[in-house]
Amino acid sequence: MLWPIGLWGPERRRNMHDIAEEILHYGRLLITKGLVTGSGGNISHRLPEGNKILITPSGMSYDKLVLDDLVVLDIASGEVVSGHRKPSIEQGMHRAIYLHRPDVNAVIHCHSKYATAVATTRKDFPPALDNMVTFFGGGVKTARHAAIGTPELAKHVIEALGDAPVALLANHGSVAVAKRLDQAFTLAELLEECAMVYLLSFLAGGPVVLTDEEVEHERNWLSGKYGLK
Repeated sequence: MLWPIGLWGPERRRNMHDIAEEILHYGRLLITKGLVTGSGGNISHRLPEGNKILITPSGMSYDKLVLDDLVVLDIASGEVVSGHRKPSIEQGMHRAIYLHRPDVNAVIHCHSKYATAVATTRKDFPPALDNMVTFFGGGVKTARHAAIGTPELAKHVIEALGDAPVALLANHGSVAVAKRLDQAFTLAELLEECAMVYLLSFLAGGPVVLTDEEVEHERNWLSGKYGLK
């Protein structure tokens, strides 16, 4: 099935410069919104030809990045096509997502506080809020733990994502995927907000999560009525 966030119509065909500028913009927003600290996390975008991506470099703070710091990679091989920087250590995870999800053009991986706190439990994030159904299709899966930057982590993330727009990475962070980078960023923000509310609910006695029946009913009701466009 397509989640409520689904497919949003034909993607605008833009040149690499436009995509690079967008990556820099949302990289700075990740810091401004508190979704990463310093060089934590990473951003990538599929290039118009379809078989390459533009990705942030390894170990550089987003507020210091310039266009020439971004790296072009071949999706299948991981070979650096252009760029003088070392690509993000998580480039394998990004490439795996693009290989398995032809509907995805943008990937944001971040280490936001509340989502990462939920991820440390190594449990799936249950559907505690209606907004989780609206934007994620229900609860959020947590990928099994593996070391940062390994093929095993990439494999676990693919398994957890399935055809959903977000997933948690055990003891690590989160990932949001979409057709466009602005949509992926919104998803990352929404996931962090939902995680914050979920954790705060334990101070009030603990959440009452939505049942499978309630989730399915809301999915059916919301189909075509609401979601990111």
